[in-house]
Amino acid sequence: MSKKEKNKYSFKSILNKIILGLAITILILLLIIFLTTDINAIKAAFANINIGYLFAAIGLTVLYFLLSPITTCILTKAKKCDISMLDTFLIGNTEHFFNGITPFATGGQPFQVYSYSRLGIKASSSTGILMMNFIIHMAVTNLFALLSIAIYPKLITAVGSLLPMIIIGFTMNFLSFGIIILLACSKKTANFLVYLLNLLGKIKFLSKFIKPAVPAFQKYCEDTQSAFKELWKHKGAASLCFIIRAITMFVYYAITFYILRSFNINCSYTDLFFVICGTSFAITTCVFIPTPGGSGGIEFAFTSIFVFIASGITKDLGASGMLLWRILTYYGLMLISFIDYLILEKRTLKYEKSHKVIAVYEDLLNGDSSNICGSTAQDSDNTQTPPSYVIEAVTNENNTASQDEYTNTKTED
Repeated sequence: MSKKEKNKYSFKSILNKIILGLAITILILLLIIFLTTDINAIKAAFANINIGYLFAAIGLTVLYFLLSPITTCILTKAKKCDISMLDTFLIGNTEHFFNGITPFATGGQPFQVYSYSRLGIKASSSTGILMMNFIIHMAVTNLFALLSIAIYPKLITAVGSLLPMIIIGFTMNFLSFGIIILLACSKKTANFLVYLLNLLGKIKFLSKFIKPAVPAFQKYCEDTQSAFKELWKHKGAASLCFIIRAITMFVYYAITFYILRSFNINCSYTDLFFVICGTSFAITTCVFIPTPGGSGGIEFAFTSIFVFIASGITKDLGASGMLLWRILTYYGLMLISFIDYLILEKRTLKYEKSHKVIAVYEDLLNGDSSNICGSTAQDSDNTQTPPSYVIEAVTNENNTASQDEYTNTKTED
């Protein structure tokens, strides 16, 4: 584990990212609300909210949080990694927090690899697990996005003013998934892209940007191909993960339905799948926006979708639905995920401490003091003395062994 990684995920660094991420998202949210809506109308909408349906929306948010890491747990078990399911569950759920505070939601996977490595799992194994999980997630979300425009093409006309965003968002989503599948299935495609990058790297003004990225891209191609092979190898686990991820995303998209009903908007259960597809459509539209949480685009998309889904409602009521959706699925999930991260950090520190003690203890039993460092004291002749708790552990072990030997000898006599 490099010093750079430790600094990147230090509490101070994470705190700075939290402050910056929240500042950007809250500022954009407030600007949209105050500049495009009547704040008094939003206050009135929240004052008359249906508590029962509000708790249903909160319950689905919590259920989504609990379901999210199950696929990671299944894939980790399929690879027979020596890590507890609780730790895997905690690692899986850190993505809501780290994705939420980083542009393009890119912070989750690097932190998860880092967390796996601190708990004794090699980066090659954890990268494979996360890549498999990502491929399954992309397959499911693209399926929902495809259904949204195939079954309900009128969604496109509902947000006609955002048509450029729709085209870019859907194109990027489908194209990125298509490229991943191509890279996974065809080494020739990967080699051709690497060759193309090397050619572009020969252009003087591009070389300083492209050349350093080529090794990382080659590694990404190798990881993708390896992950796809693993999915094929563990077809049963992969199929189960696909089903669970589909249920998980269904729950996530259904939160919108209960948010609409909580504002006493007339949506029947026959509209449930329409609302789910509308939610998928709005999220896919804003997938390319580089701000944390897609701020600046997701708000407009959801307000438009809400107004369209529940025809006849005012823009202010649509904005109220968007605000509650944002509070639950972004700020709420980030808060729970942050608590999850704190629990994981406490467990990881305990793991690291116990394994450090075991390593020092084994060195002492083997008569090797070369690896004993850290919490040590030095005596006058400059030799290192191990920590007192290690000496005590070794002394107790030796005393126990001596007592057992004495007892055996006495028995023989």
